[in-house]
Amino acid sequence: MKSQKLLPALALVSLFVGAALFAAEEKKDAPVSKPAGCCAKAEADGKVCEHGCCAEAAKAGNNCEKCHGSGKIEPKHEHKK
Repeated sequence: MKSQKLLPALALVSLFVGAALFAAEEKKDAPVSKPAGCCAKAEADGKVCEHGCCAEAAKAGNNCEKCHGSGKIEPKHEHKK
């Protein structure tokens, strides 16, 4: 009687574990660098973000993770004419 309940439970648990591992792999393929929304908005206005956390992260060469940015700051590519 216990084995009849145990087998479907194990199958269900293995599905959840497999889905979690697959989701973790998908996350690794995410973009390397993503600026925080506040920083992107300030840059679009031609300004620099005034948040203290963003300023500290920028000094270290990173996007502010507290404001939902990620990765290193990518250098700007300016086209010379």
